[in-house]
Amino acid sequence: MGTVTLTSCAMCLAVITTAFSLALPAQAGDLKVTIAGIRSDKGALMIGLYDSPEKFKKAIANSAHKGLLNDKGRLIGVTMRATPGTQGIDFPSLPPGRYAVIVFHDENGNGRLDMNLLGIPMEGYGFSNNATGFFSAPSFDASAVLISDTGAEANKSITIGLTYGVLPSLRPRFGK
Repeated sequence: MGTVTLTSCAMCLAVITTAFSLALPAQAGDLKVTIAGIRSDKGALMIGLYDSPEKFKKAIANSAHKGLLNDKGRLIGVTMRATPGTQGIDFPSLPPGRYAVIVFHDENGNGRLDMNLLGIPMEGYGFSNNATGFFSAPSFDASAVLISDTGAEANKSITIGLTYGVLPSLRPRFGK
């Protein structure tokens, strides 16, 4: 009789533990971003973290007109004073999912990515995965970084190399 009670208690405990673990939200991961190739201490770095293709595409379309500062579609936005060389930012406790980062160096402080008459950015810019497009900005899929709730995908470190006033295919390459 004591054995049946102990076995029943063990089964109840297993059911409760399983139900409790299913009710918990997925573990969070961290995304550490290093921005390389910052050419001056003028202005600020504008950084946006996006979690959907639609919001990412809209941010690119608006970067030259509205900038990223007031972008309501971003998940997280950061503005930091520019320092020549390399700078970093951490995005901690992100739920599992796909994320893309847009960075531009707003050297003149107007809050927008300035373009020349041909539509080529004249200020530094870059995307996660150092993604590039063909005569356009890259897609969300090309830029997306996977943050998982377990293993190596739970915490990621990436480097984004900035491009200044040249076609992306001519810019120096930096690690992912």
